Amino acid sequence: MWIYLILIFVFILISGFFAGSEIAVVTARKTLIDTLQRAGKTDASTLMLLKKNPERFLATIQIGTTMGIAVACVLGGAFAVEIVRPIISAVPVKYIALFSDPLSILGVLVVVSYVLLLWGELIPRSLVLINPERVALAVSPLMYAFSRWASVLIHSLTYSANIILRPFGVKPFTGRGFVSQEEIKLLILEGKDRGIFESTEQELIHSVFEFTDISVKEVMVPIGQVVAVSIDDPLESNLLLISEEKYSRYPVFSTEINNIKGILHAKDVFIHLAQHKEVNMRKLLRAPFFIPETMLISHLLSDMQKKRNHMAIVVNEHGMVTGIVTIEDLLEEIVGEIRDEHDTERPVISIGSGTYIVYASINIRDLKEDHGMEFPESPQYDTLGGFIVTTLQKIPQGGETITLDHMRLTVLEMVNKRVSKVKVEFLNTETLNTDKEEDVETET
Repeated sequence: MWIYLILIFVFILISGFFAGSEIAVVTARKTLIDTLQRAGKTDASTLMLLKKNPERFLATIQIGTTMGIAVACVLGGAFAVEIVRPIISAVPVKYIALFSDPLSILGVLVVVSYVLLLWGELIPRSLVLINPERVALAVSPLMYAFSRWASVLIHSLTYSANIILRPFGVKPFTGRGFVSQEEIKLLILEGKDRGIFESTEQELIHSVFEFTDISVKEVMVPIGQVVAVSIDDPLESNLLLISEEKYSRYPVFSTEINNIKGILHAKDVFIHLAQHKEVNMRKLLRAPFFIPETMLISHLLSDMQKKRNHMAIVVNEHGMVTGIVTIEDLLEEIVGEIRDEHDTERPVISIGSGTYIVYASINIRDLKEDHGMEFPESPQYDTLGGFIVTTLQKIPQGGETITLDHMRLTVLEMVNKRVSKVKVEFLNTETLNTDKEEDVETET
């Protein structure tokens, strides 16, 4: 009797060993394994082989756990028939003795299932999660050896599974990631709640994910706000412009802004002046880098790094220049606004009581993400000024207002028929009711 019980428990432990090994290998951090592998640790190299071939590894696990469970169940059945059934048959109760076969098998099945769930699943998995990398390194040589021993069966199982899954459009396991983007975001959120990550770290990671979905049009500086140099103007006026604006690079045009000739580096001008050389703007120009509005900024950043360009000229589908974008603009999408000693103007200025002075050139998305000001989104506009013009369906005048559900916008300043500054007032319920009553009285 004892030999049956010992063997059943041993094979349950074997099943638990494979179940725990699966969790250990799958959850082991690849970065740590790479570090150990570079350090020359043999077990780390073996573990990496298992992680790089998940189909083969999971087939190995399934064979091991299935064999352990199957043998434990067979031994349990033999134990029920040879040991338990005679005991139940001897019970002096007619119906119990009559159904001794099913009762003995059912009783042993319940006990074996309970022990299997406890020692074959729950306990091994829980213990492994304490330090999965250490366990994974320890079991990887044995897992790899077992996978080689059962290679014929593993190849057969893997091939059969892929044949069955193919009609359903399911890719092999190697084509699927262990962790999705949304799962990473949830893990970061959980880490923030537990104090592992700070809010800044969470925002950076979210910004990196969003970085791949943003187009150039959303981050560019509109052409109306671009400080450009006219190659047709006198040198003195251009030097004055460069010294006043204090930018490092300027787009240079001839006749009109759509005729961009190149990019002028301020340092090239000052080097020539310092060396008392003649400043010839045309000779100092560098080739312009033109890009479409629809280009994703993740692709643009890669191109700018390869070509060593810090400024790109943005054009629309008609070839008209619509703005510029710099590497700083791209990096600000990840780390937030970057200001230097020459940036004296802030795009949003609080003047108290829920009231702000806002430069109309600010992007609607930036107002929402950085300042909590939500506006209806539309492909017809990107900036606050564009929203105002689109809503009013005309070029506004100073003092005109727009009242939304939660805020009031007042045009403070116009520059060349363009909205320059706007006062944004957050409204409470009482203010909204007063506004509505005034509107009713006006209509009356």
